[in-house]
Parts: sequence; C-alpha cells; structure tokens
Amino acid sequence: MPAERKLPNSTTLRQLRKQGLRLIDIAEQYGVTEAAVWRALDRAGFTKERATYKDVLPWEIADEHKTTAVMDRFRAIAKQKSGGKLSPEEDRLLADWLRELADNDVVVNYHKDAPPNAASRKGGFYYVPRTDADQWLIREPGTAAG
Repeated sequence: MPAERKLPNSTTLRQLRKQGLRLIDIAEQYGVTEAAVWRALDRAGFTKERATYKDVLPWEIADEHKTTAVMDRFRAIAKQKSGGKLSPEEDRLLADWLRELADNDVVVNYHKDAPPNAASRKGGFYYVPRTDADQWLIREPGTAAG
C-alpha cells in the first residue's frame, strides 16, 4: 500500500511558491521536510537549481578546504540566497563571522597553497585588508589587490 500523500498537487505547490512561500514554509504547513517539498516541485519541473557555494565563490576549492568553517559560512550564504532558512546556530555563526569581517575591515581570499592561518586552520582561505576594489566579502581574482 502506498504511503499517504501529505503534499498537495503540483499546481497547488506552484501557486504557493508564486505567493512567495519558501520551501520551509510549505514544509511546515504540510508536516513534511523542506527536501520533500523541493523533490515534489522538482518532479513537476518547477525548480531552479539549488544555489551552492559555487554560486558565490569564484575559486576552485581544494577538497581539503571544503570542510572549513569559512566554507560553512559561504554555504549558509548560498542557502539564504536560494530562499532556504538557516538554523538558529547557522544564523548566529554567520552573523558573528560577518561582524568579525566588518570589525576588522577584511575580506576573504583563497589560494589552495595558503598555509593554516587566522581564517582557516586548514589553510586555503585567508583574510586580507579591504580595499576600494572589494565589492563584497571576497577578494575577486584579477583585482589589483588580489
């Protein structure tokens, strides 16, 4: 016997999204996970690709640096950009990190051979002083200071 269907049909799901409801909002309304809502929308052809850190970072990140706290913060940013809801802990960690960057007037840079440092115990990521050319949280490759 198939499992009881908790989500509404795809037309209703699409209408809920058009009304501005986030995946987490729909999930809570119907007692399912955010992933279940996304899968249902995906099966119906109504999803965009999920944002990943690759959408916010211009660098090819070495595998050993993908498990750093800096990467966790950028994943949280990507999750927010795609409409996902951060857990209270993710939200707190991201806010603290953004405040630290602003208070120290630094941005994040990356080089696969950078040694362990204040930004990352595994290396790769490191902080550099913010310049007028820096438009966001990172030092874009190819800028005069980067």
